[in-house]
Amino acid sequence: MQSVDYNLDLFEAMLDEIEEFLLSTDIFWPLAKRSKPDSPPYPRLTTGGLLLTQDESLVQAAEMNPEQKVRHAKLLHLWDRVLYTWRSALGRKSEQEMGMRLNLWRAYLSDLDEGSASHFDYHREVRNRVQFTRLQHLATGSSKTLQMVKTIRTLDARLLDLTISGEFIWDERLREIYPEENFGFLYRQPRTNSK
Repeated sequence: MQSVDYNLDLFEAMLDEIEEFLLSTDIFWPLAKRSKPDSPPYPRLTTGGLLLTQDESLVQAAEMNPEQKVRHAKLLHLWDRVLYTWRSALGRKSEQEMGMRLNLWRAYLSDLDEGSASHFDYHREVRNRVQFTRLQHLATGSSKTLQMVKTIRTLDARLLDLTISGEFIWDERLREIYPEENFGFLYRQPRTNSK
C-alpha cells in the first residue's frame, strides 16, 4: 500500500478527471496530473482502480494527521456527489470494466492451471478479481452483468482447485475492508503444483 499522501493525491487526481472519463469510451484513462517526482507514477484511471484507492484511503484514515483528515473528508464528499450525479454512467462503465477484469482473471487462472503463470504473481493478479467484486455494486444489474457474475462463480470454483487456504495476502490493514466471506480469494495462495 502506498503512503497516505500518495493515495490522497491519486484519489484527488482521479476525481478531478472522473467526468471526462465517464463521458469517454475508455476503460483505462491516462491521468493528466503526474505523481510527485519521488513517488511511483500514477496508474491510469479505471472505476475499479478508483474504488481500490478509496478503500486504501479508508483504512489509512487512522494514520492521517488533521490536515489529511480534512482533505480526505472533502474527497469522500466529492465521490459521494459523483455517485449520485453520475450513477448511470458509473454503472455502464463498471459493467464494461467487469468484462475486462473477468477476462484477465480467467486468463490468469488458465495460465496457473497450465503451469505457465508464476505463483508469485497471484497477489498482483488477484486485483482483477477484487475489482470485479467492487465493480459489481456499481454495475447496472443487466442480463450481461448477471451472466458475468455467473461466470465468475464458476471461476471461483476452479480457483479452489488451484489454490490452498492461507493468510490474508495483502497489507493487513486492508483486511477490515475485504473480509474473507466476501473476498475469499484474498485468503488463498496457489498450490505449488497446481496440476
